[in-house]
Amino acid sequence: MKIAAIVAAATVGDGIFALPYVFYHSGWLVCLFYLVALGAVVVMAHTVYLKTLEKVGEKERLLGLSKLYLGDGGFWVGFLAIVVGLLLTLVAYLILGMQFIKLAFPAVPPLDAFLVFWIFLSIPVFIADKYVVDLELLGIVCTSAIILLIFGTAWPHVVFSGIPAIGTGNLFLPFGAILFSLAGWTSIEPAYESRKRSGFRGQAWKALALGTGFAAVLYAMFAAGILGSASIISPDTASGLTSWPFWKRELLALMGLVAVATVYLPISREIKNSLERDLGWRGIYARLIIVFLPPLFILLGLNNFLLVVGLVGGLFLSLQYILIISVGRRALSLSHAAKFVLDLAVAAFVIASAYQIYTFIVR
Repeated sequence: MKIAAIVAAATVGDGIFALPYVFYHSGWLVCLFYLVALGAVVVMAHTVYLKTLEKVGEKERLLGLSKLYLGDGGFWVGFLAIVVGLLLTLVAYLILGMQFIKLAFPAVPPLDAFLVFWIFLSIPVFIADKYVVDLELLGIVCTSAIILLIFGTAWPHVVFSGIPAIGTGNLFLPFGAILFSLAGWTSIEPAYESRKRSGFRGQAWKALALGTGFAAVLYAMFAAGILGSASIISPDTASGLTSWPFWKRELLALMGLVAVATVYLPISREIKNSLERDLGWRGIYARLIIVFLPPLFILLGLNNFLLVVGLVGGLFLSLQYILIISVGRRALSLSHAAKFVLDLAVAAFVIASAYQIYTFIVR
């Protein structure tokens, strides 16, 4: 159960705010299929990563394993996929935070809302790590509270009968957003440590599946609650809730801001640690990149929440999972059937990456 809780805590995040839009435009049956199919692939990849860590012990993590089994090319692909993906995740959270401020204070100009939220999140980046630890837990509590609030207050209007089962023009739209929401491979390292300390050697995939499945159920509840209570389904959800009662709108905005902030800071710390540890950068340069690059992306026009979430999920997270599977395929002794299934998963991620690049450039 502890491993399942670790996975669920790392998986449930603010990617949920893109899901009602993709449910509405792609169809509820299509999105439920993606939740199940991608959930199964994610659990499989997590199981492979856990077994790989158990084989190599405490010597390496993903970037080190990529260099060990895939060479310098694998290391740099992994580094760029992880660091650039995390920087773009900060872009998505800045956009979402701005929408929550506008939801709580409609009279505030968009640029002012953006600057206030950006400054609020930038100051702690220059504070020592010990002052921003354990924020993930608070973020998960707020996100879960948001889901329960929306689902509970929307009852009994929490069905998908008002939207099509299959939206034929947007069959590939959910891939990036749902993978963004389900991805939680960073939880496998603490899960490995927990499993090692406890001495448990049972079938880990069951705990991994339980944690991921719990997150998927929460996502379906959230999408159903929004679709049953919001008159406008926007790409970031928050900007379409202006017609909600004042108390509900303000409470959601407050919890949303806390959820975004408490996830933003640990991600910033992870980027800083990667730049300092893997590239040997000085701390001040890493912090300046974290503070100024995400808002620069937004000012240059990368300001669509769904587009950024889709890009992170469809491209950068796909690359990360390709690395996990490729490393596991080389590190572990697998049957021909297992290798074939893993190769199918890699092919799906490659196709998704190509599609995401195409849509990002063309559209």
